[in-house]
Amino acid sequence: MPGGFLKGQLHAHTSNSADSNTPAREAHRWYEEHGYDFVVFTDHNVVTDTEDTGMLTIPGVELTQNLRTCDPPAGPGKICALHMNVLFATNDAAGLGPAQTISRHDVYRQELERARTMGGIAMLNHPNLMYGTDAALISTLSRDGLTLLEVGNQAWDSENGGDAAHPSCEAIWDGALTSGARVFATATDDAHHYGDAAAMRARGERPFDGDHGFVVVRADRNVPKIRAAVARGDFYSSTGVLFESYELGAETMSLAVRGTAPVLFEVIGQGGKVVRRERGVRLEVRLERDVGPYLRVRVTRDDGAIAWTQPLFR
Repeated sequence: MPGGFLKGQLHAHTSNSADSNTPAREAHRWYEEHGYDFVVFTDHNVVTDTEDTGMLTIPGVELTQNLRTCDPPAGPGKICALHMNVLFATNDAAGLGPAQTISRHDVYRQELERARTMGGIAMLNHPNLMYGTDAALISTLSRDGLTLLEVGNQAWDSENGGDAAHPSCEAIWDGALTSGARVFATATDDAHHYGDAAAMRARGERPFDGDHGFVVVRADRNVPKIRAAVARGDFYSSTGVLFESYELGAETMSLAVRGTAPVLFEVIGQGGKVVRRERGVRLEVRLERDVGPYLRVRVTRDDGAIAWTQPLFR
């Protein structure tokens, strides 16, 4: 990373989750070997932390409610998978009992309250997994205190692109931003498999493996400063594109990608409309008066890797 930036993972599982067989220390070692500066392990309803090495690990948990019935209801053959990460947890009060409501909003709101009780930052996970949420609900939850949304969860079943009946995760984000929500986008692995991933592929299985989605945070290497940067949105999210520089002002943004190969820059505003498109290695953006409440940038490399900046807000 360029000086002052840290590569981090905000969603990863260990054997403290029933759907992973990798002990936390092994998962820690895997991420350190892949060049990460910090990881928040987020096991299902269990707080996980490991001893810091050259890489920091930060306590977290995935508050996990899988309901057979909810309101609005899930589609045919689907459950209501309403999951929210608590990042930077300061206590272990993670026990989450069965939901006492079938309202999607109320379940998420209870998870937000649990995140506050645990002293952490809440991140709503994989909005298109079982199509658990939409822009209107994200907008409502932002008024309840939600500030982070997984736009780029790289688990293969996350349905980031949506389908004929459901918008993409990016479109959900744009819908919330257009309504006035101030929500930052994250990209994550949601990894469950590490050293065992190759053997799973050999058996014809499809693993949930890692180093596909991450955040790059402007912070010194200590947990309070990393937390503060994530809280204020001083980071970008990526599936592989790295920036050599990334500067945010009150109404301006400038960025340059690492390397000399041109990429596609798309400046996106109200309603998800692309208001500017160009190829190159550098871009400068100003939030003009007539473009709506926000501007953000999507950067796409020729191999399909993407980076998302956080929005400039009016």
